[in-house]
Amino acid sequence: MSRCILLLISFLSLGADWSRHPVNEWVKQSPTDKQPAPLFSWEGSGAFDPFSKKWIHFGGHDGIPQGFHLFTYDLETRVWEQRFPPTSPAGVCCIDGANTFDVANRRFVNFPGGSLGHGYQWSRGVYLRRSAVWLYDPAANTWTNMRPPPYRRPFTREDNIGGLDAGAAYHPRHEISVSFGGQGSQGGTSNLHFYDAHANKLTRITAPNPPSPRDGMGVCVDTKNDCLVVFGSQYASDEKTYLYRFTTGKWEAHDLKPRPNARKGKTYSTIPRLAYDPLHEICLGLIWDDATGKHETWTFDVSKLAWKKMDPPTEPDPSMSRSRNLAFSPEHNVFILDLNPAALRGKGAQIWTYRYQAAPAVRRLSPPAQVQAETDVGRVTLSWSPVKGAVAYRVYRSLGTEPWQPKFERIGNVKEAAFVDDKVAPKQVALYAVRAVDENQIESDDSLRARLSPRVALKPVVSVLAKDRVEVSWNLHPAKDIAGYNLYRGVVTVRTVKKGEPKPWRDNDPEYDEPRVAEVTDITDIQKLNGELLTSLSFTDRVDLSKPLPESKDYKYAVHAYVVRAVNRLGVESGPSPYALTISSEPTSVLNREKGTTAELKWAANPEKGIAGYHVYKLEGTWNIVPLTKEPIRATTFTHNSTPTRYWIVAVDALGQEGQPSSPAWHQRSYAGFFTGPWHQ
Repeated sequence: MSRCILLLISFLSLGADWSRHPVNEWVKQSPTDKQPAPLFSWEGSGAFDPFSKKWIHFGGHDGIPQGFHLFTYDLETRVWEQRFPPTSPAGVCCIDGANTFDVANRRFVNFPGGSLGHGYQWSRGVYLRRSAVWLYDPAANTWTNMRPPPYRRPFTREDNIGGLDAGAAYHPRHEISVSFGGQGSQGGTSNLHFYDAHANKLTRITAPNPPSPRDGMGVCVDTKNDCLVVFGSQYASDEKTYLYRFTTGKWEAHDLKPRPNARKGKTYSTIPRLAYDPLHEICLGLIWDDATGKHETWTFDVSKLAWKKMDPPTEPDPSMSRSRNLAFSPEHNVFILDLNPAALRGKGAQIWTYRYQAAPAVRRLSPPAQVQAETDVGRVTLSWSPVKGAVAYRVYRSLGTEPWQPKFERIGNVKEAAFVDDKVAPKQVALYAVRAVDENQIESDDSLRARLSPRVALKPVVSVLAKDRVEVSWNLHPAKDIAGYNLYRGVVTVRTVKKGEPKPWRDNDPEYDEPRVAEVTDITDIQKLNGELLTSLSFTDRVDLSKPLPESKDYKYAVHAYVVRAVNRLGVESGPSPYALTISSEPTSVLNREKGTTAELKWAANPEKGIAGYHVYKLEGTWNIVPLTKEPIRATTFTHNSTPTRYWIVAVDALGQEGQPSSPAWHQRSYAGFFTGPWHQ
């Protein structure tokens, strides 16, 4: 028996002993005989959360329809679990490789994909929750629709982010998520976006010499060389390897040989996945051949501009197109592959791991952790956790630059785990990084950054109490140095629907007595409502909603959006919160308990004041949405007898406005065995 096979058997028998993982060998971790995997299908996204040590899988096909199902896979125990956040993005597919995990903000980052085209969804529920970015907090099990600017919808081709089969990566040094490519976009010409979760800021990057338009490509960030790596596609036959250099803001195209050549020297239909190993400073590429469904494992060294075929003894099982997600865990020194195998089409997931080489010896101190910046008038106090073995710390600052193009200068050298910067101007925007120094004066890597701008505030709650009285409230910002808040109001341009058309990509609403708001297409005329900073957590706005604006189209009320920004003692304002509308938010925590053909529904009461009640809707067939309540019900429960279907809940406010539909709950359809208790979505 070969040494490689002996190592593999030894590793599998030891479970979570990652020190025994073989080198240059793919190991199937899930499913096992005792630990099954859920039977979700393809085109879902995935990323690794290093804090919980769990893989996150979201969306993709849920049997027939596009789903919003969310699972975690525990890398240590090999256990899959379905999670039920209170609300979720709309059901979506074609997001394989399109989402990532933000380590600095501890959030799974969901960029857009395809929704509605396969039915089983309610168009109002899809369009009203559309956004460039949703963030999932694994610790709290909550999704937040971040709704960053620009607010104009639908995106023009120049502004389009994502689309179908885009690619995504996270840059841990600059603490931004990157989205590139996707169907229905201008590819590299305009579809490179950076998202800063701290500031809720989405920036479209236009750079010289971009790749040709494409989707289904491999994307990763090489931190050593500070570049984005792009290779391959789903349909284009471009064989070049592309690098976007963050330092220069320019693209480079490299015609390299050898290179992955899944079909006669062409990259056509390779749909590759790339991930970066910072321990060995290489990119791993898993390449797929659509003719055979088989995989090839390659590495790419950016410093040498060289591809290398690894030829492991076993490649991951043949898979379907659009069915792979790849990431790297430095703690475990393994790449993690989320795969849907072709042999089990629509019948199961797999997790594989791969180790490039043994972990190198650690030669430097760990960077400082828990770096905090607390502002005051004319000064900033930095603090961090002490680093074992450090004899000093060096403090670096970058003033007024984008996070992906910092200009750090050393401003301090201290022995204690604290520093005061008293040379900072009011309202100054700045980034700080701290490095530990050992007895040989060798510095650690940068810490996670501390910022002078507060983290984006939480979503406001907008309560319509009368036609000319709107109360806006928000949660206390967790930072200690918040001096107050600014509140902004904008005019919402809406698209309405009176009667839907049950066809793909159309409004499939029932016929209403009067038009309903179906989509936010723009927010304009954004104005600050307060003069002095608001120190309370609420504000009453006397705007008159009974006077429709031109932006309201045929809707009988004016529609406005509110955004709150936190301001610290230095006068620095946070980025914009997610906007909230003067139509009520979606009901949350909608769950179903089945008793034969009877659905017992329950949900959480809306946070807005003045809610008159709730409407319940159900799905008939693939497309038809049917109301089940003529008048709003006051209860937050509802019982209905039905064949397999989906249900939605909608709140109604004091003016009789119907709000945004909830996430749906299935009846007589679930991932039984992967959640506890009888209640499910």
